[in-house]
Order: sequence, then structure tokens, then C-alpha cells
Amino acid sequence: MARLNLRWVTKYVKAFELGFETALEYRVNFLISLISAAYPIFIQTFLWTAIFQASGEAQVYGFTYRQMIAYTFLAGLVARIVRTGFEYEIMEDVKSGKFSKFLVQPLGYFPYQLASYFGNKLPGQAMILGILALVLVGLNRFWGVTMEFPRILAFVGTLVLAVALNFLIFYCFSAMAFWIVEVGFLFEGIRIVTVLLSGGIFPLEVFGDRFVQMTSLLPFKYTVNYPINVLNGKVAGVEMLQGLLMQVAWIGACLLLSGWLWRVGGRRYVAVGC
Repeated sequence: MARLNLRWVTKYVKAFELGFETALEYRVNFLISLISAAYPIFIQTFLWTAIFQASGEAQVYGFTYRQMIAYTFLAGLVARIVRTGFEYEIMEDVKSGKFSKFLVQPLGYFPYQLASYFGNKLPGQAMILGILALVLVGLNRFWGVTMEFPRILAFVGTLVLAVALNFLIFYCFSAMAFWIVEVGFLFEGIRIVTVLLSGGIFPLEVFGDRFVQMTSLLPFKYTVNYPINVLNGKVAGVEMLQGLLMQVAWIGACLLLSGWLWRVGGRRYVAVGC
């Protein structure tokens, strides 16, 4: 029994290693994507600077200028940390018939994708987390944004849950490949909408209280906006606990939903690419 469990773990450790090796192989692509991700941050910085100067107000949408710039930098990095990409691989597996091997081999598709995803993300995540640490130090020392150590620990915990939640959200979306052959064009549109709803472009407060209340009922807010607000102190105490429970609840809900979608979609699967 112990040997069987060890073999089960070894399979997914190998998937993790393959994902890690793939990330190292395409490290130049990652560096280029990281550089390109800096452009929206700088554009928004100039945008918010112009808005604050034109308004002449100390606060805009409940943020001071320094808080807004801090949010812009943090949102760009957090959105990059939780970003997926495996959905295109799933689309190709279903479209080409490669998914068939997971039906006949003792290898679960979900744990395989999960292990491969984290292996693929590890090198890039380490670099982004290093940049995030430098940004936090810079905001604290040169920008006057105070961030206590307990809040940083809470932020790390919510960020881990945010990565898991975003993985499950896009794992659910990837099941569309069973119904739509060329689903790749939809993924980028879905990504733009989810980034907007998560607060990865602008703080959700920009869209008004009603919009914030609506997004509080959806899972997307808890992947970017909520972890950042934990870090900057806008969420604390009971509200922080409620957000944490919502993250856990949505992870459970997306896990159940993904299982159902893949069972239903799997019945429609035809290995036409084989």
C-alpha cells in the first residue's frame, strides 16, 4: 500500500519537474512578458498622477495619491502572480486527442495539470516575489506607506489562496474546450474581464459602491483586490476574516464545479485528433 502511494506521488512529482523544466526552457519569453507587464503600471501611474493633479483633492475614490500608486504597482505584480495559461494546453489536448491518454493511463488529469502548473510557475513566481519584496521595501522607505509584519503574513496567506482560486476558475473555463473546438479566442476575452473584475487594472472602488458589493459575491475579487487590501490595511478584523472565508468557500465551490463540468464535458469528448 505504501509502495502504491509512493508511486502515485512520484508520477505528479515528475509532472511538477516537467513543468519546471519547461519554464526554464522558455525563461526569455517570461522575461519579455515581465517587461511588457511593466508598461500598464507606468501608464496607470501617469494617468492617476494627472487625475489627482486635475482634481486638486487629497483623495480620489477613497485613495490618497500614494495609496493609489501603491495599489497600481501591487495590482500589476499580484495579477501576474495569479495569472494562469494552462487553459491553452488543455484546449490543445482536447482538440488534438492527446487527452485520450489520460483516460487509459493511471494518471489523473486534474492533479497532473495542478502539479505541472505549479512547477511551471515556480521559477517565475520566485522572480516576481523578489520584485514584490523590493516594491514593498521601496514603498515603505521612500513612499511612506506603512505595512506591518502581521499584515504581510496575512497577505502571503491570502495570496496563496488567490493562486489556488484563480487556477480553479480557469480550470472551470477550460472545460469549454469540450463544447467549442476553437475556444482559444475566448480565453483572452475571459482573462480581460476577470482581471477587470478582480481589481487587477483599477481598484474596484473606482466603479462605485454597488459594483463593489456585486463583485464581493463573485470569486474574482478575491484573487487580486482582496489580498492587496489586506496588505494596505483597507481590510482588517472581521472583514478580513470574512474575505478569507469567501476565498475558501469559492475554492470549494470551484473545485466541485470543475469536477462536474469535466464529467459532463468528458462524455462529449471524441478523440478526433488521434
